[in-house]
Amino acid sequence: MHTQNILQATTGQQSGAVRIGFNHGYAFDGDSVRLDAELLVGNPDVTADQEWALQLWACETPFAGEPIRGTKVAELPVGHLDSRDQSWVSAFTAALPPAGHAEHSMVLVLASGRDGQFDAVQDFANFPRAESFVQPRLAGASGFSLGEQSVGMRVESLENPRSSDNLSGTLSLELWALAAPYAAGTPDGTQLAAANLGSLAGQRSWQGIDLTLPLAARPVGTWHVALLLREWTATGYATRDFANFSLPVSWTADAEPTAAPQPVEAKPAAQPKAERKAASKTATKASTKSAAKTAPADAASRVSINTAGKAELAALKGLSKTAAAAIVAARPFKTIDELLTVKGIGAKLLDKLKGQLSL
Repeated sequence: MHTQNILQATTGQQSGAVRIGFNHGYAFDGDSVRLDAELLVGNPDVTADQEWALQLWACETPFAGEPIRGTKVAELPVGHLDSRDQSWVSAFTAALPPAGHAEHSMVLVLASGRDGQFDAVQDFANFPRAESFVQPRLAGASGFSLGEQSVGMRVESLENPRSSDNLSGTLSLELWALAAPYAAGTPDGTQLAAANLGSLAGQRSWQGIDLTLPLAARPVGTWHVALLLREWTATGYATRDFANFSLPVSWTADAEPTAAPQPVEAKPAAQPKAERKAASKTATKASTKSAAKTAPADAASRVSINTAGKAELAALKGLSKTAAAAIVAARPFKTIDELLTVKGIGAKLLDKLKGQLSL
């Protein structure tokens, strides 16, 4: 799972203890990236008691040691460096590029740490060419609407700009209520609705997606709303693109939401009408069927174990923050009884919570 955070050089680092040599680079292959680097060990007495890792970062601007915003795309642990000879590192590791269409300055970072935590930047190398990641994306105008028990999601076009032989993973459209506009990583908030659209071939698109889905939750408060396009990968769903809407929504304990459609402009695309209709019909039918099967009459007052945020789950009496985090990590659940497989939840606690939970 990637997160957007601040990249900065370590204060008081041992300059020259280990450096990235002239020969270094990276190469993406699907959801993996190969990191290559010549590491020059100048002071083994300083480096022997630390663990080391290569990291690939996507940043807003080239890195010069000062704090800048960035996304850690990949991390490759390389263990201990205790030799005065040069070391050559070359291996594949999982990659999770940042969502969206923007170009990024790529930075190779040599970091040190202990116990698998590498947060001390010891050296870095900027790549001269900016990187724009090719992944499924929203195009044209996007919008949403909220009713008392329903959610409308509209996307003018959804496209896969990858090569024609590159079939996407399962794509999901999700509407989220967040404390702040979405920036990167796994959303931390409440999922309002979601629809699985299936896989999309490279160089193809779906046009005019217009879905009406059950409203999964009505979190009390005022929230920013974001539409996320997510793709299933070997490590779970990854956010590929997003649209933040300017108008927030609010719920009180017993009032309807206040919201209006807000368009977000992007580049349009083209795709056969029949393919789009089939995908939209399948997604709407699946979501409606699931809601009809699992949602009780008082669903609005219950907390969804598949969509609620960690804070909302932890607010339930008897459920710890640790157990709430474990529930989020173990999703999805087919039945509420599957919570018994989550560490920290036993039969007695589950019996007390069942009246407050839904799928």
